[in-house]
Amino acid sequence: MKYWVTPAEMAEFDRKTIAGGTPGDVLMERAGTAVADAAMGMTSPERGGQIHIWCGPGNNGGDGLVAGRLLLEQGYDVCVIMAAKPGRSLSHDCQTNLSRFVQKNGCVIPPGRLGELSGSPALVIDALLGTGFKGELDGLFSDCAKHMCSFYCPVLAVDSPSGVNGTTGQADPLAVRADVTVTFAAPKVGLLLAPAAAMTGMLFVADIGIRVDPVPSREVAGISEIRSLLPHRPVDAHKGTFGRLLMVGGSEEMPGAPQLMAIGALRSGIGLATLAVPQQAAPAVSGRIPEVLSAFFAADDPSTLPDHRGFNAAAFGPGLGTSDETAGLVAFVLENWQIPLVLDADGLNSLSHPIEQLRNYSGQLVLTPHPGELMKLMKIDSSDTASLMVSAGKLASYTDAIVLLKGKPTFVFGSNGRCCLIPAGNNGLATGGSGDVLTGIVSSLLAQGMNSMDAAVLGAYVHGLSADMLLYRMSGRSMLPSDVAAGLCDAFRFLEGNAGEDLLSPGGRWNGELFDLKR
Repeated sequence: MKYWVTPAEMAEFDRKTIAGGTPGDVLMERAGTAVADAAMGMTSPERGGQIHIWCGPGNNGGDGLVAGRLLLEQGYDVCVIMAAKPGRSLSHDCQTNLSRFVQKNGCVIPPGRLGELSGSPALVIDALLGTGFKGELDGLFSDCAKHMCSFYCPVLAVDSPSGVNGTTGQADPLAVRADVTVTFAAPKVGLLLAPAAAMTGMLFVADIGIRVDPVPSREVAGISEIRSLLPHRPVDAHKGTFGRLLMVGGSEEMPGAPQLMAIGALRSGIGLATLAVPQQAAPAVSGRIPEVLSAFFAADDPSTLPDHRGFNAAAFGPGLGTSDETAGLVAFVLENWQIPLVLDADGLNSLSHPIEQLRNYSGQLVLTPHPGELMKLMKIDSSDTASLMVSAGKLASYTDAIVLLKGKPTFVFGSNGRCCLIPAGNNGLATGGSGDVLTGIVSSLLAQGMNSMDAAVLGAYVHGLSADMLLYRMSGRSMLPSDVAAGLCDAFRFLEGNAGEDLLSPGGRWNGELFDLKR
């Protein structure tokens, strides 16, 4: 598992590694090698075109110079643009690697000759500023950022796109928008938060030998961790092998919500799925999804709900509406059921005494609030990320439930203080019905035998991954929840493969070629 850090903490881990006997020059060589490997996955000498590497005066620039030297040795046409003001000294390791690059007959353009750059390169490598950037881009750095953003070619960022605050996630208006970012040792928290998350593109974490202390409240799910969570599917399986799921939702006004939930469950590997809707909604729902069994109940009589004991897990809430009848249904379920349960949407909104009711549920429980629902549950009026995280952690602790806080990024909280950040998903998910698909995914995984924390983490990640992959062929503004549900086929297929082990976040940039990056 990976853990997010602040730039200041990473600087301290770096210092300890060097003090422990690993020279800084060795760490820089490893970092530059990771960048060069990524660059070779994005372009090749045969494709033609020059690689422009924009190097600042610090160690970030040094990493870029190492990459430039290694790319030269592989036959690439490389040009380094040094963004060091006259009279401003380079860091020791940066100067060392500039000399090595020049010794390889590498081309270097000083900052005063940016006008000599013409045409569009095959690739831009941004090694201008690292994760310690704060404030605003100005002067020479501003000019360089403008140039980098003016080219119509892929951009590879070293550790962080220039202009991004690695602590807060704020981004300068001129910040470089990368297609791929290779960061080192651990993800910096600012790269995972909006708006900077939109600038990082696909985020890869390269192990360069710096030890990062594990902190359970700072987990970040990456491809390798997510892949390890996938439920095993035996070759001799039958439909009973993969669980029985009961889904309760829907109304005359919202017949689509339970159907989206059901499709999300089916696309996530469930063996048998039953969708129970109020009798009034039956004409709009029954038979619409041929793979789903149908059940019906009287909205004002909880005793008519299907017997939960015939199922491995359940999902409750999408599309039921907020009414006295729904309040009675959710109260009955929380008092009488014991199977793993995902409570979403109107199931959360209809709780009369949230903490007490949720605390008394005797089975595994996953809550999936969006920020507004969390604020209502916890009676808070602050919607900033820090306040929401504190409140979600408290809700998990008070109720002994898993809390999946939807947003960008999404967080999953355990009652034991564990927190996992989900670095996948994009604004294509900002459409009514997306959460219903997510509820179906998570409940399907629960019914297949996963524990509630792992099901929430895997479900949230694959939901976001599906949306990220869809951006390769459609605009986020046109993306529908049904598209995301259908896209789960490709998302699971990718997770079942063996590429992209160090991919942390797709970042809303899906390009199959870029997932072939070699290490």
